[in-house]
Amino acid sequence: MIIRGFFTVICLQILSFSLYADPLAISSQQQIQTDLKEVRLIAKLRGYAILAGRHCINCDENLAIYIRRIARPGETESTHQTDDEVDRYIYPGKYLDYMSKKLVEKTRMFYGHCYEGQPSLLWLTEYRSGDTWVQSEYLVLLGDEGLEHRYVEGQQPSVLQLESEHCKELPGALMEMEP
Repeated sequence: MIIRGFFTVICLQILSFSLYADPLAISSQQQIQTDLKEVRLIAKLRGYAILAGRHCINCDENLAIYIRRIARPGETESTHQTDDEVDRYIYPGKYLDYMSKKLVEKTRMFYGHCYEGQPSLLWLTEYRSGDTWVQSEYLVLLGDEGLEHRYVEGQQPSVLQLESEHCKELPGALMEMEP
């Protein structure tokens, strides 16, 4: 009887941990409410939290990058914006086709002051198109007025700006493409 009750309590604690996400502490005085699982803070840049997480654990969804605005002093965190409504960005790493297991994409991600000294996130991607690899670059600038997105296919011009000590690379993972 005692063991059964103990086991039930343990199961309920495990279930509550996996079904409900806790607020993510971004400092000793600030939290961000999120519905992401396995969420972690990558960085804080110019009033934005760069997060890694996913919406479900036992599913085909890969780990992804999310950018959330941090409430400024005197503001309350926006409760009307869920993580489903926030842009989802690819997590860096090598991606295999989920059927053939062949390498189909390689992505590197950098964050910090990676573009002309501005707070930014930069993805350098190579993806397979037939028998060739195509390079592309995706840049997100974090400004006071919001996010500015830039995309360049066929080249990676910002690769020359990655030498800054204020620009860090997020290590990648090996994953399968989502079906």
